[in-house]
Amino acid sequence: MKIWILNHVALKPNESGITRHYDISKVLEQQGHDITIFASSFLAYMFKWRDPNRKNYQENVNGVLFEWLWTFPYKGNGVRRIINMISYFFMSIFRGLQKKEKPDAIVGSSVHLFACLAGYYLSKWKKATYIVEIRDLWPRTLIDFGSMSERHPAAIMFGAIEKFVYKRADRIIVTLPGAIDYISSLGIDKNKIYYIPNGINLEREQELSKKPSLTDEINEIKEKHGKVAMYVGAHGMANSLETIVESAAYIPSDQVAYVFVGDGPEKPKLKAMAKEFDHVYFFDSIPKHEVLSTLSMADVLVVSMLNTPLYKYGISLNKLNDYLLVGKPVLFAGNVLNNIINNANAGITVEPENAEAMANGIKELLELTTEDKERIKENSYKYLVENHDMKKLAKMFLDICQLNTNTVKKRGIGS
Repeated sequence: MKIWILNHVALKPNESGITRHYDISKVLEQQGHDITIFASSFLAYMFKWRDPNRKNYQENVNGVLFEWLWTFPYKGNGVRRIINMISYFFMSIFRGLQKKEKPDAIVGSSVHLFACLAGYYLSKWKKATYIVEIRDLWPRTLIDFGSMSERHPAAIMFGAIEKFVYKRADRIIVTLPGAIDYISSLGIDKNKIYYIPNGINLEREQELSKKPSLTDEINEIKEKHGKVAMYVGAHGMANSLETIVESAAYIPSDQVAYVFVGDGPEKPKLKAMAKEFDHVYFFDSIPKHEVLSTLSMADVLVVSMLNTPLYKYGISLNKLNDYLLVGKPVLFAGNVLNNIINNANAGITVEPENAEAMANGIKELLELTTEDKERIKENSYKYLVENHDMKKLAKMFLDICQLNTNTVKKRGIGS
């Protein structure tokens, strides 16, 4: 089968971030399918060109073809970002029409809905099955995060686009379980909506044997403070990392150190907050192949969420799959529809944006027995195998693109 995936921010396997579509595509490519991903050559959030010398080009990455598209460069979160999205819409259509091949299915994938809209027009011109994939509920996310009001012109625009693409899609894939009810509340047939969460390649477990580049630094921290509570991932507003920093006030420095690994717009503010503590450490992003081995050096892994009604639709955090594959106890601070840590029996959950509750939770996990920790490791792996194995998720993705949805229904995925 020939499938095109339109994802503005798609990444290669060695890059830090969400590699969902490469991971799915690689599994399908190994089964003989032909997958092309249309993505921007301008790296969003890092605000730089992937290759300064090339803006429009093709790249074959282990059998998966990437069509890198020029998009309008920007920095920050203003009007230029909207122009960047619109430029992706036009460039993906232009590059798609230049290709003589006719795909069997075209998947337009958010975050932003211009990718979904471009997928619609290409599917019409190419006479392909039209799939919409929603990984973030725009404009609902922007409104609930306080980025804009219901009456903001951008919210009205995205609201119109979402209804347009939902109605015209042959099938809709969502990564948030509660999105099924949200989309159907807009008058969309619930029977054409299917839930496929983010997953992980379980073969990455072999990465745990590699020595991470931060080995010496973390060992020194352990010698000084005893144990380590670690966060690895983006440092953005949605990650609510200030709660983790604030919780350091409730745990003495001879009991645990806090280690943050990653980058993002909130990092300078977080480092300023942490100046009063001598047991909070920050490190830059690490290569993806080092994430698991770095996480394995921690005693407790931490995830912090904002206290927002948006999460009534659920979450689909890639970092949780990494955390579970490592098998360390997880402290999860969040109020979400699908509490993966509770479901997996992989740690404990505390109230979000409550620093004292977070500190108490970390202390509780630090006191677990060897038997408790071994049980958590077993629970975590079992949950991943049953729910987030990339090979299983790729099969569901393929079935939906082929409109072979009876298989998906039998697996219990969907409406």
